[in-house]
Amino acid sequence: MQENEIEIKWTRVKDFLKKRKLDGVIINRISNFSWFTGGRNNYVATNTEFGASSLLVTEKKIYLLANNIEANRIKQEEIARLPVDDIICVWHQDEKLFETARKVAGNNIGIDKPVEKFEFVDLDRLHFPLLDIEIERFKNLGQKVSKTVSEVCRQIEIGTTENQVAGMLSEHFWAQGSVPVVLLIAADERIASFRHPIPTNKKIEGYAMIVVCVYEKGLIVSMTRIVSFGNLPEEIKKKHQAVCAVDAAFILSTKPGMSVGEVFRSGIAAYRKMGFPDEWEKHHQGGPCGYKTRYYRATENSTDIIKQGYAFAWNPSITGTKSEDTIISTENNPLIITEDSKWPSISIETGGKCIKRSDILVR
Repeated sequence: MQENEIEIKWTRVKDFLKKRKLDGVIINRISNFSWFTGGRNNYVATNTEFGASSLLVTEKKIYLLANNIEANRIKQEEIARLPVDDIICVWHQDEKLFETARKVAGNNIGIDKPVEKFEFVDLDRLHFPLLDIEIERFKNLGQKVSKTVSEVCRQIEIGTTENQVAGMLSEHFWAQGSVPVVLLIAADERIASFRHPIPTNKKIEGYAMIVVCVYEKGLIVSMTRIVSFGNLPEEIKKKHQAVCAVDAAFILSTKPGMSVGEVFRSGIAAYRKMGFPDEWEKHHQGGPCGYKTRYYRATENSTDIIKQGYAFAWNPSITGTKSEDTIISTENNPLIITEDSKWPSISIETGGKCIKRSDILVR
């Protein structure tokens, strides 16, 4: 953890408490816990937004709220370097955690999940801008994920099933300490049929699309790659060139000072320019990401102003193809953190700038 990372984030929380006139806030949501602790985890189950233990953060102190099942592991393996006091109960008396929280902090406590006992608060906006140490963690994850996806795309063969592809990816990700939270695999006609193709036992005959969202130390990268066995139909080549141009418009518009809605409109204009004016309505186009796969789905009405150090994953698609990477806004062109220099690319010129987008790998 960056030496002052916890202090910076604690300061953001303190400012939030003052604005909301709260005595403290209970951080339970997995995304918020990882953000506040510098990438540590409080989950047991991976199929939930909420953790098995919490932090109570006040202006002066941080408390661990945990039952006797979780407390020792969390203290030893997750938050050993955090200055926390303990509020611990036996597993069947969770109510005592909340009672004690009121005693040490006060009655006016917020919590980041819907419960009746405390006021619900949304902490998502405190996640940004990303700190330098977070950007480094994000970049490292992006490179690991892109290389893994590239490797698997070069290993699969005609006859490999979608489920087998998902299994190969999962083995690699888990072995390197990452958690695949979304795996969408489509072979052949399923690419055109479904925008969210959950993997099946269908065998690959001609080409396949691999879509992943991968979690590590709280952060989540998203990316899509397509691999073809033999020459692609001209229609798919044309569509992929077009969707890459749309993606380039999204990416190059993602810069400080622009609203998310303005970026969205730039992408929609590119769809029209490339001759596919209605395709954007067939699937959402992505949006801000980081400690969530997407904080929300961007639309033309999204008013948030982009600043340096904000993360996005745009995912434009045209029936039969798609382009997607994770990016971070900078003073200049956005940083694409899931690029693989060994993967084939297409150079797109738009707005006087040139950007490379991932082509379809032909084997």
